[in-house]
Amino acid sequence: MVKKEEENMAIIISGRGMALVILVLSYILFYVFMYLGRKGREIPVRTLPPMAAIPEGIGRAAEMGRPVMFTPGIAGDLNDPTQGPQVLAAISILGYIARECARTGVKLDVFMPIPTALPLTEETLRTAYMAEGKPEEFSPDMIHFIAGQSPYLTAVLGYFQRERPATNFLIGGFYYESVVMGEGGNTIGAFQIGGTANTHQMPFLVATCDYVLLAEELYAAGASISKDPDILGCLRGEDIMKFILIALMIIGFLLGFARNPVLINALRW
Repeated sequence: MVKKEEENMAIIISGRGMALVILVLSYILFYVFMYLGRKGREIPVRTLPPMAAIPEGIGRAAEMGRPVMFTPGIAGDLNDPTQGPQVLAAISILGYIARECARTGVKLDVFMPIPTALPLTEETLRTAYMAEGKPEEFSPDMIHFIAGQSPYLTAVLGYFQRERPATNFLIGGFYYESVVMGEGGNTIGAFQIGGTANTHQMPFLVATCDYVLLAEELYAAGASISKDPDILGCLRGEDIMKFILIALMIIGFLLGFARNPVLINALRW
């Protein structure tokens, strides 16, 4: 019995040393790139097709003389550790969308069902219109606050039928409203760009939107717009850590195929 317990404990403890090494290496990479970003070094972020398509969608709205709609979903407020970062990234993207709308003279309607995000949303829009030299075109009335999932969803679908927006941006944390709004947008023939890190909603956005920001692409897009060196540094460090882990997987596969247990033993440390 004692021997069995010792074996179980050995299994639990095995691999902790390597996990610690990977954790420390991750922190080092994050710190290095955050430091470089604060010193002014440019941290590249690859061009994302959905972000490149934003001017196309807004240009379409300008040609058709119809508005643009943006909503971040109702998944959670800014204090939620899993949904809050999605909302912040979505609001960063909203700032870019608002500047494009101000530049082209397109009406923008924002459906924001998250109370804690309202002040930040209003300030982001005000700043965007001021940056384009059109502060008089900003109005708090362009932000529609509807609390509750069902009333929020009903308001958006009603807006689709009345205003028939040319382009919809469904970017943020979503639950079941994603598929309903996505299908509603398709019904009126809207050009749609989606984005979420909620894995259970990604298939619905992929099925109903023309372009989609999947998982961490949402954070990368928000970081590329905000230009925050800390966020960009973390993303860069995370990317390099992924390459390291993928390389370890490939090397481990090749060594395992050759029946060489060196890497397996190292990972058990």
